[in-house]
Amino acid sequence: MAIISGLAETEMCLPFTIDKLHKSIQELNITNEKLASARQSLIQSEKLATMGQLSAGIAHELNNPLGIITMYSNILLEDHKDNDQICNDLKLIAEQAERCKKIVGGLLNFARKNQLNYSIVNIDQFVEHSVDSIIIPENVKVTFKSDLTDNSVSIDPDQWMQVLTNIEKNAIEALPAEGGVLNISLYETDDNVIFSFSDNGSGISKENMDKLFTPFFTTKPIGKGTGLGLSLIYGIVKMHRGHVSVNSNSDNEKGPTGTTFKIQIPRR
Repeated sequence: MAIISGLAETEMCLPFTIDKLHKSIQELNITNEKLASARQSLIQSEKLATMGQLSAGIAHELNNPLGIITMYSNILLEDHKDNDQICNDLKLIAEQAERCKKIVGGLLNFARKNQLNYSIVNIDQFVEHSVDSIIIPENVKVTFKSDLTDNSVSIDPDQWMQVLTNIEKNAIEALPAEGGVLNISLYETDDNVIFSFSDNGSGISKENMDKLFTPFFTTKPIGKGTGLGLSLIYGIVKMHRGHVSVNSNSDNEKGPTGTTFKIQIPRR
């Protein structure tokens, strides 16, 4: 009888033991995911820190010669505006010099991302202003919804405007030729504000997801992007003690294509 009783007790304890084991495995998996995410964030931060130091030096060295090229090409344009061939060549020089200046400007912004000047803003109005600041094609619809109970948020307005407009421009450029939709929404959790940007564009391929925030990585054609926009976004969000995540689907067989960027920052 004692043996039977012992077996019965073992059988009763077994489900409990298995449940505990499953729970421990789940907790271990969650911990491993958090560690992997933290490691990836650390690697990215190290990349950005090194890139920021290089960017400042490169930008300052390039600014002066680029300014001279731009100035003299425009002077020569005025002097040769009756000669179509020379004029076209000079326009090309001026355009490419201007493009280089924009890259240098991006490098300087990248290098200065650790300089934040906080102020409290009405974030609903701020997001609406960011949408008004970009060019929206007629066949693109942009919606905005806010579920915030308190729309006062502490940010660096200049830096945060770069974050919003960069994401909005990227989303619009990812939409198909026939147009599409960009949905922007705000909501809150505890002391955090979450920005969501969701489009029904072409999506981001799996092989490019891990490279998204790498400086100078871009899938845009030559002359259309510098590859600094998302790196700049990542750096500014981190300096605001925030977090950015991306979900995307580029495979029609797996469902509707599109991308969603979510950014979470503390309200204060």
